[in-house]
Amino acid sequence: MDYFWIKEDKSYMHTPVIINLNDIVNRRAAMSLENASNIANINVGFARSQYPLDYIDVLDSQLFLVSEEVKKVFSIYERSLQFKTVCILNNLDGSSCNYYAPLFVKIDCLPDEYKAVRNRNKLGTLIINASDAEDHSVFKIAGIDTDIIIIRLDVAESLLRRNIRKLTLERVLLLN
Repeated sequence: MDYFWIKEDKSYMHTPVIINLNDIVNRRAAMSLENASNIANINVGFARSQYPLDYIDVLDSQLFLVSEEVKKVFSIYERSLQFKTVCILNNLDGSSCNYYAPLFVKIDCLPDEYKAVRNRNKLGTLIINASDAEDHSVFKIAGIDTDIIIIRLDVAESLLRRNIRKLTLERVLLLN
């Protein structure tokens, strides 16, 4: 089975930047399944953009957030996946959009040579152990300081069939 790293589409220039992120979580790693009881179910994130915001389907620069449509697809494939709502409100023009922060299961699936690399910008081509990932369709890679979210081919196809295109999918290499 093929896997993909799902990321924000960087071709959009005016994606939301939450200026009160510390009101939602004190650090990015706190948005986790283990910390779910300490995160409010509904949160308001404020943006302050002079340009109309591009409310794309996947945001990953501050927190990993997905649109309602992506949330529906993820929920089909991972029924136990929990979400926290983040309404992003642009203070300057009054626009808003609801996003959802998935609380993923973390899977330790990196090969040994990647264990020392803790920053996703230094990874290069992503390689995972196929045997560690085979039971999961949507998951977060454990042991990395930031969010690397992996989806299986059937999830990617489901997103594309629903015309969800404001995201980037990067194929992940598999070690057998």
